[in-house]
Amino acid sequence: MADDEPAPPQDVIAFAAALIGVTPPPAVAIEDAGLSPMAASFYAEVKRVANARMKRELGVTLAYPTYRQGLAAIAAERA
Repeated sequence: MADDEPAPPQDVIAFAAALIGVTPPPAVAIEDAGLSPMAASFYAEVKRVANARMKRELGVTLAYPTYRQGLAAIAAERA
């Protein structure tokens, strides 16, 4: 599933880290990450997914339309 705010993983990680008051982990080059070939191929590709059709055709209403709202709700529950 995709939310209403497509973002690269590093943006999501930085936002989550800021919510909990920690420094985001350092970026690691894919070739230095020690990933299996399958995992490396997954992370090497950039995919953008739109959710408009899902919402329109299936009538889906997201409880948290953006990753920011979803992560903020998780952080609030844990506080």
